[in-house]
Amino acid sequence: MEINVAITAKLPREQAEVLLKTLRTQYSAQFNEYWYDDRFRLIPEGLRHGSLLAAFPIMAAQKRLIGALKHSLGEAK
Repeated sequence: MEINVAITAKLPREQAEVLLKTLRTQYSAQFNEYWYDDRFRLIPEGLRHGSLLAAFPIMAAQKRLIGALKHSLGEAK
């Protein structure tokens, strides 16, 4: 059984923006590192991103945190 964890944090806007920028940079670097890795190269492009998220839980967590920060900062679509 999976147990979800909820995290609540109050940050000054400047800190939240810096955290978002840092998470985006880290996520992008990991994404680029693994995208062409032999382990994922043969997976069709449409399925590869999801495969990366499944294989690397840290990337999935970063993606969710990026989304939460974007939403809180009013950057969500």
